[in-house]
Formats: sequence, C-alpha cells, structure tokens
Amino acid sequence: MAFPGMKPRERYFTDPVFKMMVDQMVSHLLQANYTPSEMREAALLASIKYYEMRPQGLVVNADGLHQLMRKLEEE
Repeated sequence: MAFPGMKPRERYFTDPVFKMMVDQMVSHLLQANYTPSEMREAALLASIKYYEMRPQGLVVNADGLHQLMRKLEEE
C-alpha cells in the first residue's frame, strides 16, 4: 500500500501493517535484542536483498528483438 507524502508518524496511525512493523521493532529495542544502529542496518540489508531477488529486466537491442519476433512467427 502506498502512502505518498505521508510522514512516518502519520502513517503509523493510519496503516495497521506499518504500525505492527514499527511496534515489533520497538519491542526488539526494549528487550535489548538489537540497537537502533543494528535495526537500521537490518532494514537496509532487507531492502538490498529485496532488490537482489527481483527479476532483472531483459535487455534486447532492436535487431535482436526483430530476430526473436521472426523466430517466434516461424514456430
């Protein structure tokens, strides 16, 4: 769900899933499981892993695309 232009504190009070995520993070901080720096590092790593898992776009030049289309038409 997108909340363009909404500040994190506003989103906390309007998006129940975002609120749950923040509350879980606060719980870890209160239990001294992680420091705020470790939480930021974990969030950054999660973002990196997400982008690494996404399929990369296929890059084909115009000639290659025309060849591929002709090959598909032949089948």
